[in-house]
Amino acid sequence: MATEVRDDGGSVSLRALEMAAQVRTHGQDVTGRAEQVTLQLESAIGMGLLNPGERLPPESVMAEHLGVSPLTLRQSLAVLRSKGLLGTRRGRGGGSYVAGVLPVREAEIAQQLRRHKSDDLRDLIDLAAATAGSAARLASKRSDEQDVRRLRKLAQRFAASTEPHMLRQADARLHIGLGVAAQSRRLTALLIQIHAELSPLTWGQAWLDGQPTAVEEHGALLDAIEQGDPAAAENTAIAHFEREGALIINQRLAILTSDLADQR
Repeated sequence: MATEVRDDGGSVSLRALEMAAQVRTHGQDVTGRAEQVTLQLESAIGMGLLNPGERLPPESVMAEHLGVSPLTLRQSLAVLRSKGLLGTRRGRGGGSYVAGVLPVREAEIAQQLRRHKSDDLRDLIDLAAATAGSAARLASKRSDEQDVRRLRKLAQRFAASTEPHMLRQADARLHIGLGVAAQSRRLTALLIQIHAELSPLTWGQAWLDGQPTAVEEHGALLDAIEQGDPAAAENTAIAHFEREGALIINQRLAILTSDLADQR
């Protein structure tokens, strides 16, 4: 499986584009196909599947992989350019490229959390934990040295990150990488969708305080995968997501409590 996504100013791989196409706009008020593609590409940038400096494939190739007409794609790209997320280079080797990042803002996280119903949010977190656990268990059985090196590199990138948007990207990439290491396209696709929904809720200040804990949990998870211990890998992944899920739910409750106090 060719899965590595370049972030060194090269070109966006077709595999990264396929990953972006797997994002579904669940729960979003989408009015048309162009808006859906815009949200797919925004999510891909937010999760680090598409990185600043990377050149996008030709529009005809992108349109084919995203399942839209070239006209629809151009409408989406125009919106992303207006938001500063894409740019254009002229001349040989030119074309559209990723020019910006999605910043992490506390107000936007709060707004996203208000939109979620408690039951739906708990279901999403349960799904994330179960899927990550299954992916980790399979990764401990199926991953090779290259898979483990890739996961270690992503974990190191997370540990070294200081900006919230970098932490959000590295965290999502590492978790999606579990599906890749499990050699399962279906699990990878499900993890992509899960993190497209979870990522906008994460890496505000409450999460920054817990970065050292996340680093330790990532390390324990990768140790279990490298040692070929399915039970430890699965249990560690589930515990990691349950802790992060509790953080999301507690943050939402605090926001709703504050909202009620302000109304009095």
